[in-house]
Amino acid sequence: MRVQLLRVAALIGLLFLAGFLLPKLGPEAPGAYEGVVAAPTSPRLTGAPTPTTTVPGPPPGFPSMEYAPPEIEVPDGDPIPIDTKYGISYTVPGDWRFLRGGVVGWESAEGSVRFGDIADYGYDYCPESRDGATKADAGITGRNGVDEQTAAFEVSRAAELIFRDEPGDSVAIDYSDPIEFEIDGAPAVRYTVKASNLPRKHDCDPTEGTLDIVATQGYSNATVAVFMIVSGGRIDGALPRETIDQIVSTLRRT
Repeated sequence: MRVQLLRVAALIGLLFLAGFLLPKLGPEAPGAYEGVVAAPTSPRLTGAPTPTTTVPGPPPGFPSMEYAPPEIEVPDGDPIPIDTKYGISYTVPGDWRFLRGGVVGWESAEGSVRFGDIADYGYDYCPESRDGATKADAGITGRNGVDEQTAAFEVSRAAELIFRDEPGDSVAIDYSDPIEFEIDGAPAVRYTVKASNLPRKHDCDPTEGTLDIVATQGYSNATVAVFMIVSGGRIDGALPRETIDQIVSTLRRT
């Protein structure tokens, strides 16, 4: 959705290649590119954790799987259930597109963040964009060595990467207070981030955006699973807030 967006759509025939080239990303084994590898250095992040490029692995003996569970086939237009290799599942509406083995991410000089097991909404809605612009994206990653509260806080601050073109620009970013709840009896923490005054290169680019982050217990590959939905605002057919909340409500243990 922004200039920093990196997208890989690895379809079934390229799944092995995705596993080989991206073993540390989203739906693959967690590691060096898991979550935020370097916290953005914005003055808005006073009190943020010290940036690091070393991400701990899961504890010895923690369950793991090389690939996510097989895709669940449903009739066209039906809600799409998505099982991830972190032992967490979510469901998106039937007008979304699920990309098994796909990765979505953002990076800048300040750091990077990537998510796997992605689904997107409104793909290629903006014909002027060469990046295959989407109206919304959802995905998941894993974190080790931190609790759910810390993981949610850290990854929510990736909004600085997603929505800014450069530090100190005119983009306004507002972070919600954390909301604590449970997913199948496990602790979960949610942040909602709102961005406004986004610069536009094309008339169809959003001028507002939101990022929703939910961290909860992971059951495979990482001790904490971090789910995200990023959505553009003030565009035709923008994803309604109630749909975002509904997708979050589908998070469950696989």
